[in-house]
Amino acid sequence: MTTNKKMVFSKKLLICITATIALTACGGGGGSEGSPGGGTNGVGTGTSGTGNGSTGTTPIAVPTLKLALVDSAGAATNSVSASSLVSAKATLKDAAGAAVVGAKVTFISEIALIKISPATSVLTDTAGVATVQVSAAFLSAAGAGTMNASAIVNGTTLATNIDYQLSPAKLTLASLDVGENLGILAAYGNRPVSVIANVNGAPTTSTPVQVTFTASCGTVKPSNAMTDGTGKAATTYTADSANCAGTNVKITTNSVGVSAPLEATIAVAAVQATNLQFVSASPALIYLLSSGAATQSLVTFKAIDSSGNPVQNQKVNLSLLNPAPAAGMSIDTLGNNVGVAKTTDAAGQVTVAVFSGNVPTSVQITAKIDTPSTIQTNSNTLTVASGKPVQKSASLSLETTSIEAFDFDSVTSMVTFSIADRQGNPAPDGTEVNFVAEAGVMIPARCVIAGGSSQCVSKYRSGGTRPLNGRVSIMAYVPGEEDFVDANFNNQYDLNEKFTDLGNAYRDDDDLDNAFTLGEFSVPRVGSVSCNINYGDYSGLPGENGRPATCDGVWGPNEVRKQTVIVLATSKAKITAISTKSTDFRVLVTDLNDNRLATGSKVAASKQSGSGICTVKTVLPATIANAYGTQTVSVDLDQCTAGIPPASADLINVTVTSPSGFVTNAVFPITP
Repeated sequence: MTTNKKMVFSKKLLICITATIALTACGGGGGSEGSPGGGTNGVGTGTSGTGNGSTGTTPIAVPTLKLALVDSAGAATNSVSASSLVSAKATLKDAAGAAVVGAKVTFISEIALIKISPATSVLTDTAGVATVQVSAAFLSAAGAGTMNASAIVNGTTLATNIDYQLSPAKLTLASLDVGENLGILAAYGNRPVSVIANVNGAPTTSTPVQVTFTASCGTVKPSNAMTDGTGKAATTYTADSANCAGTNVKITTNSVGVSAPLEATIAVAAVQATNLQFVSASPALIYLLSSGAATQSLVTFKAIDSSGNPVQNQKVNLSLLNPAPAAGMSIDTLGNNVGVAKTTDAAGQVTVAVFSGNVPTSVQITAKIDTPSTIQTNSNTLTVASGKPVQKSASLSLETTSIEAFDFDSVTSMVTFSIADRQGNPAPDGTEVNFVAEAGVMIPARCVIAGGSSQCVSKYRSGGTRPLNGRVSIMAYVPGEEDFVDANFNNQYDLNEKFTDLGNAYRDDDDLDNAFTLGEFSVPRVGSVSCNINYGDYSGLPGENGRPATCDGVWGPNEVRKQTVIVLATSKAKITAISTKSTDFRVLVTDLNDNRLATGSKVAASKQSGSGICTVKTVLPATIANAYGTQTVSVDLDQCTAGIPPASADLINVTVTSPSGFVTNAVFPITP
């Protein structure tokens, strides 16, 4: 009997150890048969009676965490779908079975299958329940997964889980609304467009879907829209292209996973032109057909509706407005002066070519719409100029005519060559001008006319060997044409009309004798006829700076040329008395080469010695002006007297200061 009791106790001990895992406590064991049992923590039940035993058990109370998935009706479920609302509810109670309020519960599951909202951790409510929404992570997601929930109560970590099945979703689009009830859409107008995205036959309310909208013409913005809480994706269509007017525009909606896109059409009204606009003439300046410059311009007009939008496929009649035809001009094709019809493009524009004739003039093109016939306008800003520069319209000027450069390098003066055609119109942009100098350097030696300025600017810089006389010849030349007398007023040269045969251009250096000297720079051009023939210049001589015996006897192209002289003045001045009377005191001031002093040199005078009442009132000019020729300086004296003998005369000191600061002075006694 003792052995049996030990075996029974051993079995109870094993059960006790095992039960520890299940959070139960061990009690006292049972006594012998028929005797009462007594437990340590409770009353044990014996095999066949009661007694003071040692193996009785009783459970210990602990907190609990339970997890369930429920559908929108509150019924438990293990199924999750993109088209239905499922909630995960975790119920937390303490050891006494009371709800635990305000405790954090954390939910975790496979992110590739589902998403948890509003957050993965939420607090329990007054019933001890923490609730989150569970939905498909992606519409294409499917498979089995596990939802885990955990919480901590009084230091004890509780965890539980539940398995679920995620059903695959079927996405379709329905109820595409393009505003058919609103009627025809005005050209360039807009209207709202929307569509419903269904998942498994019901609007997607929990999982947003991106829907793509496209239009066969015009613009949809945004082209990709997300569904809202009702499953609707909305955007705006705009018929912002001229191509849309008068057509039926197809609107197409689609989304990833949709097997069949949804389509509908919007009828867009045709546009009606209400105005014509002149857009441009490019270029705005063209030249005579014989000029060698640009002789064609493209003139553009634009048809618009009442809102300022372009009108496409509109017929526009274009014609030359007098006196253009009489001036030999043509439109569309060279030689045609009859009006033409053009059709506007997608920008509402028509463009027509206009060709110059033989007469400089301002040109206008008339544009007109047949229906309604009252819509028309004229071009402006287009001008036909003669084109090539001529000798009589050329000039060459210096910024500074005399520079202190006989003894200094790198002293500069700007040189400007201005040209024009026979009628005073600007030479074409792109005309190239050349500069050459007897000494020093021209920077640049070649420049191109631009911006409609009809002039070129270069800079002369001193350097190298100076001419002994301190005078440097500068010449500018450009391809042009010879002057002629237009006897029949057609603005073009005709046979037997008088003209100036220019001859080959040359630069007159050194001796400045107005005659070509062997070795002087010359522009090469074919020509060997004597210029002593009266072609119209009435002189029997070649044109300006033209070499003798280099004419050709034919009117035509030649270099238009112009020459000027810049003085390289010495720093030291030469002061020569002209008159030294008290009532007429004048001196001649020059540089050492008898040229004009450098522009900006200062002249002053003062009494050096003599009577105390002699004073210098004024010196004119006190500054050497920018001009050519020598300079006479007058000194206005007051109460200055001539001495008898001269040694007692008042002495006047004349001082010249160059721009660099070099001082030259001379003293003159007052003479009777």
